[in-house]
This record gives sequence, C-alpha cells and structure tokens, in this order.
Amino acid sequence: IMKEGIDVAFKLGLLEDSSLRMRGIMDCERVLAAAPAYLQKRGEPQSPEDLVEKGHDCLLLRFPGSREYHWTLQTPEGPKKFEVRGPFDSDDGDVITGWALAGRGILNKPRFDIEPFLRDGRLKVILPANPPAPVKFAAVYPHKNFQDPKVRLLLDFMAERCQRMIREILNPVR
Repeated sequence: IMKEGIDVAFKLGLLEDSSLRMRGIMDCERVLAAAPAYLQKRGEPQSPEDLVEKGHDCLLLRFPGSREYHWTLQTPEGPKKFEVRGPFDSDDGDVITGWALAGRGILNKPRFDIEPFLRDGRLKVILPANPPAPVKFAAVYPHKNFQDPKVRLLLDFMAERCQRMIREILNPVR
C-alpha cells in the first residue's frame, strides 16, 4: 500500500503489516459450503474431524507466500484449528466459488459472498454447528493518511455503504 502510494485499501482478515492502520467495518460470518453434487458423491461431513480424517476436498484460498493452511472452526471445546487439504488452491475467491459450484469441494467463505448460491440451493451450508471464525472486513491505510480529511470522509462513507450492502445481500427485501 505504502510502496504504491495507495491511500486506502479494503480487506477481509487480519492486519499483518504493523506499519499500517486498520479501521474495522464489520465482522462477517463465514460458512463452510459445498454443492449438492459434491455431497452426494463424497458424503456430508458430520464433524469437523471428518474434513481431515475422511480426506474431504477442501478448496483453499491461499495467497502467495502463505504458510500451511488450516481452518479454525468452533467446537464444543472452543475454537480449534484443522489442517485441511485439497487438490485445488487459488488466490482468487471467485475461482474458489466456481470450483465449489462445479462440485469440486468444500469452501470456507464469508456468507455474504455466497448467499445467492445458498439461497438458490446451488450450495449448501455444512457443519452449521461448527462454523468458521468470523472474518473482519476492514479498511487499511498508512497511519499518516488518516489525518487527511478526505481519507476520513471516504472511510466514513465506505464503512456505512459497505455495511448496508452486506446487510442487503444477507437480508434481501422481498
């Protein structure tokens, strides 16, 4: 961000670069989901452990340079990490969604991102009692830029607008 002179960027996830500041916009519910065709072929996991023990094809959103991959899911004992694997990984969330729709595996995504496919039945939530930890949607910016009134106004506008858009996706007016 700083190298390219960007004033504000938006991201889902944690802030790893401590030279930047983050303004949280909202916590977003995440779900595990798969196409009915995948579940018919491979069976529906009954517990988070099934993802690993039964070798389910997990569709991994992995960014260049990322470490080994895990999903943190809620369990009766609290959040627990599961070292999931799968034949496909990408750094593009839309590609992951396309693979899931094609019946190639299980994805872990923010609910708002796949809600239309859940609603029309092309994807089904799995392990609803063991959801992934929510993900923070936030604006990221270099510390010095926040003092610019234009950046503050943009952040205020975008925070309100993004919150409204996500709520409308999750709760459409019928």
